[in-house]
Amino acid sequence: MAEEVIAVVAKTGDFKDNEMREVEVGGTKVLLIKQRGEFSAIGSKCTHYAAPLVKGCLGLGRVRCPWHGACFNIKTGDIEDFPGLDGLQTYKVVIQGEDVVVKADKKSLESHKRVGICPFAPKDGEKTFLIIGGGPAGLECAETLRREGFKGNVILASRENILPYDRPKLSKAMSVTAESIALRPKEFYSTNGIDLRLGKEATKLNLAEKKVTFADGESLSYDSLLLATGSKPFALPVPGFELQNVLVLREPCQANKIVKEATGKRVIVIGTSFIGMEVAAHLVGKATKVTCVSTGPHPFAKSLGTDIGSMVLRMFEEKGVEFRLSAVVKELKGTDGKFSSLVLSSGEVLEGDLCVAG
Repeated sequence: MAEEVIAVVAKTGDFKDNEMREVEVGGTKVLLIKQRGEFSAIGSKCTHYAAPLVKGCLGLGRVRCPWHGACFNIKTGDIEDFPGLDGLQTYKVVIQGEDVVVKADKKSLESHKRVGICPFAPKDGEKTFLIIGGGPAGLECAETLRREGFKGNVILASRENILPYDRPKLSKAMSVTAESIALRPKEFYSTNGIDLRLGKEATKLNLAEKKVTFADGESLSYDSLLLATGSKPFALPVPGFELQNVLVLREPCQANKIVKEATGKRVIVIGTSFIGMEVAAHLVGKATKVTCVSTGPHPFAKSLGTDIGSMVLRMFEEKGVEFRLSAVVKELKGTDGKFSSLVLSSGEVLEGDLCVAG
């Protein structure tokens, strides 16, 4: 029998309607919410990057993460808006006189996350749902099919030879290994009847025959198909973009290479939105010099506006990052095939050892 933890966490009169607080149950923080006169208790951290939900926004029946906007049902713990894959743990709340009491299975307190899929093994001869692309969208589709009771074959084909991973982390922690940012462990796929095919690059789609051909020559037939391949980094249409040490960021090996090549060197980052600025932030203290080039008047010009962009600009300049703003890249130059300088349309030449297009 599961061990139950019982804790008196508050008095009914202590809470106003539409209030939420972190309370402790068995040494674990739980989010206690009062809405429409009823109490509910769920995991206290977002299942995406573990942001404290108590600092988020409480809406009607839902709480939204303060960092990236993931949304959770306050009664069921289900995730209702992304990012993130998992729901939250939920705990029983009872009112005893004036006491608000939370009851929880001790094991459920070990993690704020709840993976809502039951183990499943498809039968031969059932319909096949083929998913091309091993990112979060493709994985979530596979999980949703199983969660909603699809009993056919689910094949998830990824071009990369590594388990589906959390790509946005690459610009935040550039020395990570692919294993450390995997969205699910390897055994998750076989346990839940998801046929994961790695190193499978789709090269041809025959809609009439419902067949996909891969670079290794294998073909797979399907009944339903989802294309979730994501996008490729933008290649600047300027001379010299093909030079060595002109790098882009999409995969773990590229993140690792950028850090390795940037250490102790002069780095020029093209672009001042999220990827470019996160790369620049990571390289401060590792590179001898970081210079950011942008067509905008300040970082995040299109996404966050002038006030926030100007504040970010000052923060980075205080850390020694230099900027060339409202600037257009005209050409990348190199010596012996290796990047050595960047030329702006103004005629200014920026010398560097590494260029990252972010």
